[in-house]
Order: sequence, then C-alpha cells, then structure tokens
Amino acid sequence: MAHQIEQLGGRIHTGVRVDSLQDLPARRLTLLDVSPRELARIAPLPEGYLRALSRYRYGPGAAKADFLVGGAIPWADPRLSRAATVHLGGTRGTAPELARAKTATARGLRVRHPYIIVVDPAAADPARAVGGRRPVWAYAHVPHGDPRDPLPTIRAALESHAPGFTDTVIVERGVSAARLGAYNPNYVGGDIASGAMTLWQTLARPVPRWNPCRTPLPGTWLCSSATPPGPSVHGLCGYHAARAALATWPEAERTGSASLERDDRRLGG
Repeated sequence: MAHQIEQLGGRIHTGVRVDSLQDLPARRLTLLDVSPRELARIAPLPEGYLRALSRYRYGPGAAKADFLVGGAIPWADPRLSRAATVHLGGTRGTAPELARAKTATARGLRVRHPYIIVVDPAAADPARAVGGRRPVWAYAHVPHGDPRDPLPTIRAALESHAPGFTDTVIVERGVSAARLGAYNPNYVGGDIASGAMTLWQTLARPVPRWNPCRTPLPGTWLCSSATPPGPSVHGLCGYHAARAALATWPEAERTGSASLERDDRRLGG
C-alpha cells in the first residue's frame, strides 16, 4: 500500500503529531482518519457542529496482550491451528456465551470470561515464524477505559483452549484499555471502533448529516470508522470519504486559487 501511494506521487510522514490543521502543509483536500474527539481538538469547527460531536458516544475498550511463542499454539482442537484468527469466550466458547459477554461488557460490566480475539499470523503466512518463534497477539473486549492488565485473563483463556500454551511463551506484555487510549488518542477509552455501535450511531455517525463524512470546514473530510458503515476490516469509510471528496475536485479546479485562499483564511491559515 505504501509503495502504491509513493508510485502515485504521495509522501508518507511518520512520527509527527498533528495538534492543529495548521500543522499540515498547504492542500486542497484534507481527509482525517481520526476520532470525533480528536477532530474537535485539532480543527476550528463551528459551535453547532462541536455540540453535536460532544454528544457522540464511545463504546467498550480493547485490552491487548502480545506474545512471542516457541512453536505453534497447542490448540485442543487441532483444526484451529489452520486459523489465523480465533474467537474465544466463556468456558465452552459457544455463541450464546460470546453474546452474553459482549452485551455485559457494552453495559460497562466486568465479566470473568470476556470476548477475546486471538491472532496467529504465522498460521496464514508461515514466513512470520522465524527460527521456530512466532508472534501471537490477542485482545479482550472490556469496559470503556478499563485500567486492568488483561494479560492474566487472556493467558488463562488461551491455556483453557490450548493446554500447554503458557509453556510456549518466551516474552509477553499486556496493555490495558486505559493505556491503549493513552497510546493512541483516537482510541478513546480503548475504543478501537471509534464509537459505540448503537442503532442511532450506526445510522448517523458521527452526527446526522446528508454526507456524514463532510465536515463544515471547506475541503475537510472525516474518513475514520466514526463514519458509515462503521468499524470492520472493509475500508469502506475511507472509500466513501475519498469518493465524496474527489467529487468536489472539479469545482476546486474551476474556482482556482482565490477560493483556496478563502478556505485557508477560514481554517486560520
């Protein structure tokens, strides 16, 4: 993906914190992959839009565990060794148990057996395993802003479904939902979905607008999972924002630099 961007003339900057849209270089279009809270922090938005963003709700947090293990995960059911992603929950891992755990967590309750997603990249790409060692990571759904270390809970869940897993661990670390939110300000309270998936926020996220990706600022678009259709591994939030932004490009070409200067003044540039 990075190579494709560079081939098209794009430049990628890393390790740079953006505290204001004025920190960005001159541009005609701005697509922001940020949470509504971060959008409100870095952009000079109108008061009405800010009030609407302040009513936006965030959902449960994610608490992550990283492992470096020596060998494949010793799943009790060997068929799981072919899966790069495994969903765990409850004592038996049944669908009703998963549903109950997710519902309780969404209500802010702590559960003994949370919903956990385990990722073993080497199961799909053997090249990820080097010298018999392989990375494994997992995250549990926990209440918003939960400060607890998830490592004991996640390790115990893996051990129950893969007896002997603990013996394969070489190095491990846990990151609570609270720490995840501090690490990335877009993960408010550890919410990696960038907003609760309530019925209302599924239809109107982050605020009710004809085009929810478009902000009140000229040429400025929101393309994170805080826009429809919401979080998942689909990329459609960015796709829809890019299509909508590009649809304005001919107008920007026709109006010329005078319009761009007006936009810059409105942005405080």
